[in-house]
Amino acid sequence: MCDRTPRITATAPRCLRCCPPCCNPCLCCPPACCEPCTAYCFFDLESAVFDTRHIYQRACRELLASYDKTLPEEVLMRCGPMETHEMAQLICRKCELPVLWENFLVQLNEHTCELIANPPLMDGVERLVKHLYDNCIGLALITSSKRSIYCQKIRGREEFFGMFNVVLCSDEYNRPKPEPDCYLIAMSLLCDPPCVECCLAFDGTTKGVQAAREAHLQVIMLPDPDLPCCWSELATQRLETLVDFDPEEFGMPYLAPLPEPPPVPSARASAEDQRISAIKSEEEEIITSGQDDEEPPETNVEEPPTEPA
Repeated sequence: MCDRTPRITATAPRCLRCCPPCCNPCLCCPPACCEPCTAYCFFDLESAVFDTRHIYQRACRELLASYDKTLPEEVLMRCGPMETHEMAQLICRKCELPVLWENFLVQLNEHTCELIANPPLMDGVERLVKHLYDNCIGLALITSSKRSIYCQKIRGREEFFGMFNVVLCSDEYNRPKPEPDCYLIAMSLLCDPPCVECCLAFDGTTKGVQAAREAHLQVIMLPDPDLPCCWSELATQRLETLVDFDPEEFGMPYLAPLPEPPPVPSARASAEDQRISAIKSEEEEIITSGQDDEEPPETNVEEPPTEPA
């Protein structure tokens, strides 16, 4: 049992992980705590924690450039919901590459691994995960990598990934997405008995969203901005980054929004400010030089009277 004392002022006086209201209503909690809410969250590592949305595009373009080929936009759009091997087959066929798609797939995976060795985190994910962890929301991480590869990916970020209660790797479930196995297993590990009403998934791929919906979960989709809206119709919400996510919409504790960034002055405004500043500087110099040029006023010094001889 974790501490029932809230660690931040926005937290309700109960522990959601120990006492999810829609699984095991807690009689000692105030009535407000018995309202349905989200008590467990599932994050896909490759598409909702690491921002790898443009990695495969960049890898494909750079690899095709070595064959003096370019990646057509229509092919790129079709690659969006595909697995890597399907994408390799399509690109080899459409771009007429002089290699077998199996060989191209090996090259693509090797080049992608070089680019993805230290991927950046998704905007807002570190802030959100820490907020959920501080409020006793159960956290699960799902990855399409094997356990050994996962350990390499998180090197240097062990403290952040230590906030996840469950980490499910690809060698720990049988069928990949869009089958719901990974979400069903993670849910059984995180909450007993499993309760889909108090679970929320975060995924960035169409197959991941399909897997979450097959597991009867609500899902927040974080796709590539260029992905057509028709491919995210199954998602509960579609967001560009997790900065835009509002936990209160899903019955979780309030998370204060980030402060608005200061307005960036336009080039025209900056030029005008510089002109005004230059004019003021010239005026100050003229005033200062004028004061220096002024002759000091003559002072009449009275001579002392001479005494008669």
